[in-house]
Amino acid sequence: MRFRLKPAVLGAAALLCSAPQLAFANELLNVVGLAAEHDATFAAAVFARDAALEARPQARAALLPALDGSYTYSKGRSKGSVSQVSQTLAFDDFGNPIDSDGDGEQDILPFPFGQDFNTNDTNKNLTVNLKQTVFDWAAFTRYSKSADQLALAEATYRSAEQALLLRAAQAYFDYLASNDSLRYTQAQKASLERQLEQAKKRFEVGLSAVTDVQEAQASYDVVVADEIAAEQKLASSREALLEVTGQREAALVPLREEIPLPGPQPENVDDWLGVARDNNYDLAIARVNAALAGHDVDIARAGHYPTVSLVGQYSDIEQIQNQRGSDIGDQNLDQRGPSIGLQLNVPIFSGGLVRSQTRAAQSTEEQRKAELLGSERNVARKTRDAYLGVLTGASRVKALKQAVSSNQTALQASETGLEVGTRTTVDVLNAQSLLYSAQRDYARARYDYLISILTLKSVSGRLTRADLMEIDRLLEGGGSAS
Repeated sequence: MRFRLKPAVLGAAALLCSAPQLAFANELLNVVGLAAEHDATFAAAVFARDAALEARPQARAALLPALDGSYTYSKGRSKGSVSQVSQTLAFDDFGNPIDSDGDGEQDILPFPFGQDFNTNDTNKNLTVNLKQTVFDWAAFTRYSKSADQLALAEATYRSAEQALLLRAAQAYFDYLASNDSLRYTQAQKASLERQLEQAKKRFEVGLSAVTDVQEAQASYDVVVADEIAAEQKLASSREALLEVTGQREAALVPLREEIPLPGPQPENVDDWLGVARDNNYDLAIARVNAALAGHDVDIARAGHYPTVSLVGQYSDIEQIQNQRGSDIGDQNLDQRGPSIGLQLNVPIFSGGLVRSQTRAAQSTEEQRKAELLGSERNVARKTRDAYLGVLTGASRVKALKQAVSSNQTALQASETGLEVGTRTTVDVLNAQSLLYSAQRDYARARYDYLISILTLKSVSGRLTRADLMEIDRLLEGGGSAS
């Protein structure tokens, strides 16, 4: 099984193709570039891919000739004696051959002789061995399996790349959202502080009851606590951005006030589901893992099959024995030459190991198939969720924008009513709380909408830097906050 992305059924137009051509700061792309250089998770994925790419040459090596050689050189000294039984013909006293057993042949009589020796030995042994696999089903299957291992390595890397793009964008927008939340909380705090001062002055001149001061003080105390929480959230999001980019400080380039809000294109969710089935990298990984498990079953079964190898050897042996103070002469052995043959190895009995390994591999294969089914369902759910996120996200942004406008009008009306006595301080405080809450939700909804777009592209395997460039076009051309 080879991993290959099918041609996407979607057009080349991005979701944000209707965005105006504006000058932009490329800040999001800068974040992604830093993440690609410094993110530890992505770096680990790169090294894992590089290691997995070696599966192919390693599997091929088992099918290629294996050549090894050895050379031994040794010197030594030995002392001892040699006894040997010599045999000769037997004769009677008259010189006639003796045939005592009547078999018609001369009798041979042994007699012993011995000799002491004292030698200096020199041994030289050169051996070169060659082995070429002729038939090894396990090795053939491993080589076939290595193609899927390469596909798995590539799919895993691409999945990590998609995750990096989405994670970097998510960290950046979380940082922006946290900054917005702190900014609105501080604005609310300043407004409540003024409201508290006014309530105190009105109470001092007898225009309001002490309960108005207490209500204003309570609201102010709550927003002080909210400010502390917002500061902590900003610090946490800054650390999350540091984790991805390796940079502690990051420029904040906020979104423009007006951004386009197109829906998913194409509009049919089934089209997105089809693209995700064909291009989602996590789903591709699950498919390849199932195929690899099938190869492992074949490899386990191969334990029952014989193997045939072509073997060859060249040897060069030289042995020298120099005699010292002995009547026995020097002995030299000089032997060299090649040999070639076929080696057949037939497994007979391994204690049930092969059958056990086969059953284990089959169970793993079923596990991978179940995981593939789960991955298909998971990708389908994520695709629908992201599709709905884009669809409803645009509507939510529009609704919250209107809510901000409506709450601004309501706050103005409450403040005017307080001045003429038709509204209370509590009414004003509630209107202020609703306004700042709507402003925070509106800011967050815009980021969530953009993340939904990127998530939809990521789950369909189509998220690229070009998509982030489209998002960058929606950022203001300059300016930063901390």
